[in-house]
Amino acid sequence: MTPTKNKPNNTRKLTKTIDEIDREILSNLSEDPEISQTELSHRLKISQPAVSLRIRKLEEKGVLARLIGTDIKKAQLFLAKVDLTANNVPKVLESLEKCPLYLNCFLTSGRHNMTCLLIGENMRSIMSCIDSRLRQNLPVENIEFDMIVTPTRPFIVPVKPKMEKKAVTPCGAECSTCTFYTSDRCLGCPASIHYKGSLL
Repeated sequence: MTPTKNKPNNTRKLTKTIDEIDREILSNLSEDPEISQTELSHRLKISQPAVSLRIRKLEEKGVLARLIGTDIKKAQLFLAKVDLTANNVPKVLESLEKCPLYLNCFLTSGRHNMTCLLIGENMRSIMSCIDSRLRQNLPVENIEFDMIVTPTRPFIVPVKPKMEKKAVTPCGAECSTCTFYTSDRCLGCPASIHYKGSLL
């Protein structure tokens, strides 16, 4: 009988397993993102080119990523966690992507199917965005949100302080005629020429 050849394994991992040196690199960079490759080579007792190669491979795998942004605690920014049940997730995500206050969204299981993070220079502006835009304009059944008092660790978020200002916001609102804005309950949209804030 002719022996059967082994079929190629299509589920074979495309990347090598992370080893102990990789873990040490990740640990050191997590504790001090500014640490030099020369210092890493001294600590790990391998050459600087070897450190550079490992870092590049970790970045290519997506295991290591770098983020430039603002520390919300030091910048005194406010963060809100918004839980919502969306009837049309793609449409909600498309709308949120246009909002300058939007940071990220997580698809979740349980009572709600989405959890979003919004950022602002004061709580009233975030609440106004939720009440005037999210509750009224999106296909959602219910929205619950909590203001995050403070992170227990540094929390870095990307911000766009140089975004183009226009009369009409990306979601189609006009701050100058919004009751939240005219009653000083909101600083306005950071993408609006009427924005009263200073950082976003």
